[in-house]
Amino acid sequence: MRNTIKDNLDNIKKYYYDYKHKKEAMHALKCIESDTGYTLTTAQKRKIKDYAKEVLGSTKHSYWLYVYTAYNQKFKEGWIPDNYFGYSVAPKINKGIGSISNIKTLSRRIVETDLLPDKYYLIDNVLYDTNYQVITEKEVSEILFSNNNEYFLKKDDSNQGRGVIRITEENFNISELLKHQDAVIQEPIIQAEWFDKIIPDSVATIRITTVKEKDHTTRMRAAYLRVGRKNIDIVQSESTIRVPIINRQGDLGEFGSDVDWVRHYVHPDTDFKFANESIPNFEKAVIECEKLHQKLPHFSIIGWDVSITEKGEVKLIEWNAGHPDIKFSETSTGPCFTGLDWF
Repeated sequence: MRNTIKDNLDNIKKYYYDYKHKKEAMHALKCIESDTGYTLTTAQKRKIKDYAKEVLGSTKHSYWLYVYTAYNQKFKEGWIPDNYFGYSVAPKINKGIGSISNIKTLSRRIVETDLLPDKYYLIDNVLYDTNYQVITEKEVSEILFSNNNEYFLKKDDSNQGRGVIRITEENFNISELLKHQDAVIQEPIIQAEWFDKIIPDSVATIRITTVKEKDHTTRMRAAYLRVGRKNIDIVQSESTIRVPIINRQGDLGEFGSDVDWVRHYVHPDTDFKFANESIPNFEKAVIECEKLHQKLPHFSIIGWDVSITEKGEVKLIEWNAGHPDIKFSETSTGPCFTGLDWF
């Protein structure tokens, strides 16, 4: 009886998970078809459904394959649909513990790196330094703005720019700060001038996805750049433009895409042209991410959000081992994860 109830609950959970992804994928497909004028034929959809059922076990995995195909105007074997990855692949290859990366107040302890710009941790309404020693309210109030004009509070379990609060001298209130749920307080990152040419209003984020290869080494398999829009000081998924990075040298793709999958060959606010541009010190960031992943062999895939500073240094903003976003990379530069026997 207990197993029957559990199976039924799992089936219900899977149904709603696939339904949510179908809705998101069909919206993306409609946007891409409208933007490009390319529409999938009935024969193409039938072929994709047959492939999804034969290779991935269900036609429910065909919807993201529609998106990938419409974007590229051709079908490629080896693509991983986002719902298949999130439900069947990621939990298995990351041993069901990937969600620990959402606990930002633990990241420095787990990853063991000084690349994180962490300054304080807020845990159970108490402030700690990066060595997890209690810091008094008076100490924080006296020294917080001695070196920086602003900080960013990021709550545990937040992602995609959500749950981020900008702290300045003008809005700082220690009593109000301590009311927040568990969070990390990070120092600001001064990005390289090259990124300011794209958009100076917010810090650009580079997503580097590394995997554990069959020989147990770690290697970048995908990457893209996220940039914000004018007058928005924190890059969020709703206002971001993602631009594919096509190699280890940091060369950008010809165009990026906004949240509605509309192609942008230049940034809509600054006219920065993406084609023939390369991110400075990108390979340095790749090497750092690969080295960090090598220290975490429990995880077969990790998404790293990093920034390059004005001094050419790499800063790790956060990491994701729960459900690292693969759909944009699969769409724009994939299939990215072939030869790993994930399905």
